Amino acid sequence: MGVMSLVRSAISASHFQIEQTAFSKAMMDGGMNPLDYSRGLVQLWHIHFALERSAPKRPEIASYFTTEMIRTTTIQRDLHAFGYDKNHFAPLDETNIIVEQIQAWERNAPYALLGCIYILEGSRMGSLVIAKPLGRSLGLPPGTTSGLEYHTEGALATPLRLRSFKESVDNAGFDAQIESELIEGAVNFMELLNNLYSAIPVSANSSPKATLNEPITHPLKSA
Repeated sequence: MGVMSLVRSAISASHFQIEQTAFSKAMMDGGMNPLDYSRGLVQLWHIHFALERSAPKRPEIASYFTTEMIRTTTIQRDLHAFGYDKNHFAPLDETNIIVEQIQAWERNAPYALLGCIYILEGSRMGSLVIAKPLGRSLGLPPGTTSGLEYHTEGALATPLRLRSFKESVDNAGFDAQIESELIEGAVNFMELLNNLYSAIPVSANSSPKATLNEPITHPLKSA
């Protein structure tokens, strides 16, 4: 069994749990509104930004991190579509923990970052299913991609891109220690994401937009 199959098995329980969080369910079941969704997007921006800074710094894994995996500019476009930007909401404590962990892995366990890449790229397979119901929930016109690019960008190439990444890692000839580092990184990253998704607040009803004049921490006090 290749290391990527081992990773998939190791994160399966956390993967199921994250799908049961209120934030995940709201995206699929019609309970999402632009404010809550944008607040969640900002958390993802910080995570992607940390990975985009860390992965290229380590030559051991830099070649696995391609330009198609850069998502921060896409998230910014989606936020702008709803009238927000990355500075509008403060990062949650759970987000800061993930960012700090990515930075620690960059310094001490770089192959753990491959686990992060796999999970974030793998989530784009789920995006193929999420985009349409999320668009309806957010009140976007059918067929629009504005505000949904995090889920729709590069969608046609997603299966091939993920398969290519997994094959590259499986064929890299990593020793047992590196494989263990990669698997442990993926497991820990998935658990931290689960903690984050559990903490992102979701309103019972659609909320009005916050304004840029409000304190940056105000929308998060309901967490």
